[in-house]
Amino acid sequence: MKFIALAAGLFAVAFSTMPAATPALAAQMTMPQAAASPLPHFGKTNDFDGGRLFEDVYTKSFYCDATVPAKSSTGCEVGANYKVPPAKNFDPLYITVPLGFTVPPMQMQCPNGVVCVDHPATVDLSLIGGPVNAMTPGHDHFTTTVNGYLPEWWHVLVIGVKNQATYDAIKRNGSFYYITQLLAKKDPNVTAPIPTNLFLYFAVVPVGAE
Repeated sequence: MKFIALAAGLFAVAFSTMPAATPALAAQMTMPQAAASPLPHFGKTNDFDGGRLFEDVYTKSFYCDATVPAKSSTGCEVGANYKVPPAKNFDPLYITVPLGFTVPPMQMQCPNGVVCVDHPATVDLSLIGGPVNAMTPGHDHFTTTVNGYLPEWWHVLVIGVKNQATYDAIKRNGSFYYITQLLAKKDPNVTAPIPTNLFLYFAVVPVGAE
């Protein structure tokens, strides 16, 4: 796809120094490829929706479509869309990833070097010019619906952000609508959504509700 080709150079630079995960580390922090965990999963992150901060409550492990070739230890691929989703109904989850600059760890919902609850520890970035088994980069979450506060699967789409000022402005607005405005204006500091074969499972709820 055209937008993948355009983003590849930037991601190649941004992730060229990102360490590959060792098999031992990945085994400690991830579930098997495309497999649902036999154990209960529970934890929280935050996300932005419509200018408000919400909590995401996780109750299942991630899913990466195993029919999509991937060389990461988790079977998760950035730059290729899923073929077999984990459910008939799901919604998009947009994650913003800094490219070429560093966001302080406590200012990100999922910081660099930390495996967020029910997220994969590694991803294959080779289709966009990165390592085949990179640690999952730090990111923030943006949803476009709360789905009645009910849990569901969310398909992950990556938005690369190229400078701190733009990243901060996106967080201040706290809305995917603001990102769509940047994309509509062809803002050079954001990439178009990049597909993945990754899904996360959680409920979006008001902060402090659970």
